[in-house]
Amino acid sequence: MLGKDIKINDYPNDVFKAVGKIIMYSQEWEQEYKKLATILQIPIKKIDVASLNTLNNALKKENHLNEKQYRDLEGVINKRNYINHEFFLKDFHKDFKEIENILNDIQFLIFEATDVIDNLIDELQGNFYFKRPTIFDEAKTE
Repeated sequence: MLGKDIKINDYPNDVFKAVGKIIMYSQEWEQEYKKLATILQIPIKKIDVASLNTLNNALKKENHLNEKQYRDLEGVINKRNYINHEFFLKDFHKDFKEIENILNDIQFLIFEATDVIDNLIDELQGNFYFKRPTIFDEAKTE
């Protein structure tokens, strides 16, 4: 996991670069989702162009995500959609520190959600030795 590496020093260029990185990371996350759906042989028409929402809903419908996983991932999908559809309309002209916080938080959530999906892929492939901890993990009670 990267730290809060998004810094806005050269506005608006740094904002454009950061949003571009977030979109790239979300596309990588989407590819992992598609890989998981393919491994599980989830019936999704045109999986190559399926959205994160479609993939998340299909995995839930086929009982491969529990309710908490589904809701957690849906929340990150909503944040990613916000970047794609609303950020430039709502928050682009805010204070630089506020923009940094928004973009860093969304980037972090995408990294964490990618780890959730990668953990599920690893389990299916028999790798139980290393599980990436995420903010979405349920607390262990002892």
